[in-house]
Amino acid sequence: MFLLLENQFEKLLSSESKNAINYSAKMAEQFGVNIFLIGGIVRDLIMNNKIKDIDISVEGDAIDFAQLLVTRDCCKIIQIQEKLRTAKVCFSSGIEIDFASTREETYLKSGVLPVAHNFGCLLEKDVKRRDFTINTLAMVLCGTNKYNLVDYYGGYQDILDKKIKVLHEKSFIDDPSRIIRALKFKERFDFDIDEQTQNLMDYYLKNPDVEMPLERVKSELKQYFSIEKINIYSELVKLKAYKLVSKEPLTSVKFDRFKDIERFDLYKKSDMPCIYLLLLMINSDFGPRLNLTSDETKIISQVREMMSLIIDNDNEKIYKIFSNKENIALVIYYLITGEKSLIKFLTELRGIKVLTTGNDLIKLGYIPSKQFSEIFDSILKEKLRGNLKTKEEEIEFIKKESR
Repeated sequence: MFLLLENQFEKLLSSESKNAINYSAKMAEQFGVNIFLIGGIVRDLIMNNKIKDIDISVEGDAIDFAQLLVTRDCCKIIQIQEKLRTAKVCFSSGIEIDFASTREETYLKSGVLPVAHNFGCLLEKDVKRRDFTINTLAMVLCGTNKYNLVDYYGGYQDILDKKIKVLHEKSFIDDPSRIIRALKFKERFDFDIDEQTQNLMDYYLKNPDVEMPLERVKSELKQYFSIEKINIYSELVKLKAYKLVSKEPLTSVKFDRFKDIERFDLYKKSDMPCIYLLLLMINSDFGPRLNLTSDETKIISQVREMMSLIIDNDNEKIYKIFSNKENIALVIYYLITGEKSLIKFLTELRGIKVLTTGNDLIKLGYIPSKQFSEIFDSILKEKLRGNLKTKEEEIEFIKKESR
């Protein structure tokens, strides 16, 4: 189809971005190389969305092209990926552009990175490797057809129809992380998943590959959970996408419980993706395949430990269970259980500290030993019972106990 994107290009891009792109186009024309805006930036131009990243496909070698740009002292190369023949370039204005050689890809095994080949191929072959039709769109940057939309797979109509659609039947088998990506675009843009695409997704999730590495799924999950919508976790569970990382999700999670604990400053906005991700993992043994960090593993272990314990109204027991736990672990535990004793800990008990120091004990005639810990434990127990308030009262308690 014939569609000019010049108006959107002029309206949505900053002057610095336009200058960097136009300069790249000028150099490409001068040296006989075809380059195109590709993927997300073209989709966002059509949808009048804010432009975040600039990606350009080069029908040729992107690294060679980037090195050509650098010779004119207008920019510098800040990153190169030799295997994929890509280069990230930063222009003197601060604008960064990712240049990628057109290429084809072959998946040798589900979930693993594809093998790239045929670098410098025609754009039509390059877009076949992409995830959804809405991300296959390109815009010509060179010659008399500049600003023309290039649409091999009907992505423009799918944007108008608000549809998420894969390119072929093996899409989710090749890369199951695309399931999470589909949900991400669905929620971000308020699109629907195409019926055939949904059927392919459901088919894969009936029997997901249990040997598949999950690092890419983890990355997509964190991006998905970065979307600020109240139903973001529930939607993933509803569509059964949790099956990629867990055999069965927790059913007792209540997100309205956030309001009960928000006053305690246990988490930041930036922690939300981690909270949602680890909620999925509480009932899962997929942690090693997901390549969880030591901190993430620790939080899961702490949540499981707290969930295994029976909690009564005894202050000492409550303190022992919840003290020295990671804040995120406390948040996840409360979202799952709604346990009111945690609120009591956070409100009344968390701030209780022993004020007496080792030096105070030495002044009282004690010799440093394991006895110090026993004394501090005794003081803490009394404080948790509400019997000691000040340091002076602690000292008097020690003197009394030593008689």
